[in-house]
Amino acid sequence: MKIAYLHRLTFDESEKRFQEEAVALGVELVPVKYRKLKVVGEKILFGEMDMKEFDGWYFRSVGSELEWSKLLQLYARKHNIPMVDEYLKTEGPLRRFKSVMSWQLTEAGVLYPKSAYVESFKDLEKELETWALPVIVKLSAGGRHGRGTFWVRELSDLEKLKRILEGRKEKAKLANKKIPIFRGFLVQEYIKNDGDYRVMTVGYKCIGGFKRQMKEEKLILNKSQGKSLGIDLPSDVMETAEKAAKVLGVEVAGTDLVRSTETGKIYIIEVNEAPQFKVFEKRTKINAARKILEYCINKFRSHCELRSTEAITESGIAASPLAPRNDDNL
Repeated sequence: MKIAYLHRLTFDESEKRFQEEAVALGVELVPVKYRKLKVVGEKILFGEMDMKEFDGWYFRSVGSELEWSKLLQLYARKHNIPMVDEYLKTEGPLRRFKSVMSWQLTEAGVLYPKSAYVESFKDLEKELETWALPVIVKLSAGGRHGRGTFWVRELSDLEKLKRILEGRKEKAKLANKKIPIFRGFLVQEYIKNDGDYRVMTVGYKCIGGFKRQMKEEKLILNKSQGKSLGIDLPSDVMETAEKAAKVLGVEVAGTDLVRSTETGKIYIIEVNEAPQFKVFEKRTKINAARKILEYCINKFRSHCELRSTEAITESGIAASPLAPRNDDNL
């Protein structure tokens, strides 16, 4: 079996783990960067290889590659290519915006903090005049490791937030990088809690999780900080995480949840696509990379077997469906 591992940036630890498990499972995992793709006529090519020659696609990350993800979505539909995550074949990458996520979860009846979405920083300042503080403010387009999530305890924190965002623009300018445009803010009610749960689901099923204790309250909420506790997850935490992933069509998800200390109810804080799993594996001793690849293999198997049958018919050469193929025989 040959799987395309679509990614935007190279996270060495994650890619290394996936490659290790791919070798152990006997599958060929081919890293494909979006910027290495090209469209020629009605084909999408990676080098000289047609992307439809893969048995399935695993989108490890999408990020800002909205154009390529849409082109690949159309190509996958045309050629019935199985892919993970499923949401990329329906709503597409725009579902990744936190405003869209909050809308879908609320409509589906999943408990989600009271929220508001505003377009500009000026609108944000006006909106917060009517809110009880503290609140959480998120950049709707997101940011890795909590860089797009901010803790606002009082209105004066907005000036600090403005300076942080301006500083990021200046840093990008000095580095000759694309200057970010900060627009689209999601305001989220703060749910009092004694720590948040991080739950990982694969194929909409919980494979494990842990609880992070309350960490120091800073303006930027870096989700990678805070002491973690290995625990048996409560059933309502697992069920809520599974439901949220299913509603959003995120087959591989890292979901943050909290239990309200006032009502005891479980709230979804965020559902993360393509979650990092270094801390998860360390805390739970669960092989997340293997779980993800095993899920991909099972999902892609029927397509792989169909392609192998076609190859046998065309060439008369039998091949094991899970073995790396010799594309010259195809």
